[in-house]
Amino acid sequence: MVGDERDLVQLRSNHRKDDVYMYPVDASKERIARFFLDMVARMNALHEKPEFYDTLTNNCTTNLVRHLETVSEARVPYDHRTLLPAFSDALAYELKLIDQDVPLEQVRQRYHINARALAADGRPDFSRRIREPLSATAADTAP
Repeated sequence: MVGDERDLVQLRSNHRKDDVYMYPVDASKERIARFFLDMVARMNALHEKPEFYDTLTNNCTTNLVRHLETVSEARVPYDHRTLLPAFSDALAYELKLIDQDVPLEQVRQRYHINARALAADGRPDFSRRIREPLSATAADTAP
């Protein structure tokens, strides 16, 4: 799945009322570019030869795992959390792919962006606003 923040974040946080987290990526610009280009190559391949979505083997998270493994040394073991996106951050935490300096629940609170997404709803600078740091109080009270 590819889209901008209004497609991916705003729909889930502001309309579906899902909890949305924006974890920072600890990767070089080169690796991020390779990840993106690998995604573009896959999109082009899908344009030429479409595939069916499959909850177990070909879903949003399993495809992200494939891209990660293509552009890095990281290996993600088969795990039920790649099938359940609400739990994939726990797997990323265990694999040290996201912030490790505090327990996972605090990491979730730190990167929970629903309040920022709601405040930026409909704004032309939505992308910038959801990346602005929360005040200490807001970060401490995030769900």
